[in-house]
Amino acid sequence: MRKRRNIALAVLILAVLTALVLSLSACAKKQTATASLEPYTTGWDGAVYTITPIDAYKGTISDGTNTYSYRYDTSGTGYSVTFTYPDGETYRCMENGGTSGGVVFSSGSASLDFDFDKYPDGMTLKRVLKRSPAAKHEEKSTKSWGITLFLLFVGGINTACPQLTWHLDVGWKVKDAEPSEAALTWNRIVGVVLLIIAGIMILV
Repeated sequence: MRKRRNIALAVLILAVLTALVLSLSACAKKQTATASLEPYTTGWDGAVYTITPIDAYKGTISDGTNTYSYRYDTSGTGYSVTFTYPDGETYRCMENGGTSGGVVFSSGSASLDFDFDKYPDGMTLKRVLKRSPAAKHEEKSTKSWGITLFLLFVGGINTACPQLTWHLDVGWKVKDAEPSEAALTWNRIVGVVLLIIAGIMILV
């Protein structure tokens, strides 16, 4: 009966923690979307660029002399971004990945009369866009939420159900065994430490 109660409590904790992380993730995405519409300035290769997003998919880039427009499009497992220059010429950058062991492939192509001596090429402007504060925040969020959820789950189970974690680790190997108070206390301490680490990851 006690084991069933511990399992039910573990499932409840998992559901609550999952809802918490999904809620925090949604808030982070909302903040990123808002930040992505704010103009920002960044430097690259000795030049200073001002990026002014119109929406999440298009906007303008200015180097103080010329203004270039950009537009994102999605296709399959990747995306492309097309830059339009003051003289009407274009440069398209494509990025595909996720199908060959996570390897990302990038390529670019310019229109026939593109002037490489007069304007920065599309790959340069693409790097400028990747320096966006919103892009950096999104990349960081994508990498950390899975780890945060794992730490919250394991830490929550260890703290609330130390007997369950003991049985999963040691108890199943020994018939009719019961954990000592020292073992339960250790599991709780580990759980609290993991929860603290997860909390720090959420706040930072």
